[in-house]
Parts: sequence; structure tokens; C-alpha cells
Amino acid sequence: MRYDDFLDADSLARYAAALNQRAGGGQIQLDDLRHLILDSGGRCAWCGADLRRVDFEVDHVQPLARGGAHVLANLALACWPCNRQKAAKSPIQFAQEQAVRGQRTPLVLRLLAAHGLDVLTQRTLFDPPSSSPPLSDDDEPPPYRW
Repeated sequence: MRYDDFLDADSLARYAAALNQRAGGGQIQLDDLRHLILDSGGRCAWCGADLRRVDFEVDHVQPLARGGAHVLANLALACWPCNRQKAAKSPIQFAQEQAVRGQRTPLVLRLLAAHGLDVLTQRTLFDPPSSSPPLSDDDEPPPYRW
């Protein structure tokens, strides 16, 4: 489907029917699909690429192959390259890959934050795990085997 400020109802209906058939369950309504597309602002949810007047795809953030639901909250607009690169990967894994590439879109940041991952802070090899309290001066360092 091609992004445009005016979305042809017949094209949208065909695209929604194709999505619903592929998903094998659940029904995305034409108006929901229209809002999803227009709310994207013409940008890929994964990399931020401009989708205006180019072909785009609707991606299941949590892939159907991994048990993702065919509901509006699990859908995002994606450019063709991102949708192919993501395929059936875990959305967290793909979000991490995108963040490493410098793609810090709202979807990528939201997914990483929801799993306690902070892409903007690089930890060193010697940082203690975030779940353990920091060592005080009186604490013995943990034994290391080399």
C-alpha cells in the first residue's frame, strides 16, 4: 500500500481484508487501519524513514509467528526494509538492533524502556548488575577467577 494524505477506501478495504486473512483471526476494521496509517505521520515506526508517496507495510510488532495478536495495539507502519529485517524476530531484539544503528524512534525507545533497557547509557564490563546494591568501601569485592 502507498502512503498518502488521502487514503482510498477501496484500497484500504482490500489491504485490511488481506491483513485479516493472513492473520487468521481477529479483525482490523477499515477505520482503525486508516487511523493507524495517518497517526504514523508518514514515518516508519522502526527507523523513522519517510513513507510519504512510497510503499509501506503494516507490521505486527509482536510477530504472529511468536504468538502476537492481530489487534490494533500490536500493529505499526513499517518500511519494506525494516519489515523484512525484522521478520519474526522478537520486537525487543529488533529494537536493540535498531538502537545500535542509531534508530531511536518512539517505538524503539518504548520497547527498550518497557524491558528496563537503556540504550542511551553504555555500561562498562565492570558495572555491577543493576539488581545488586552498589559496593561500599567496607565490602569485599567479589572473588574473580582468571
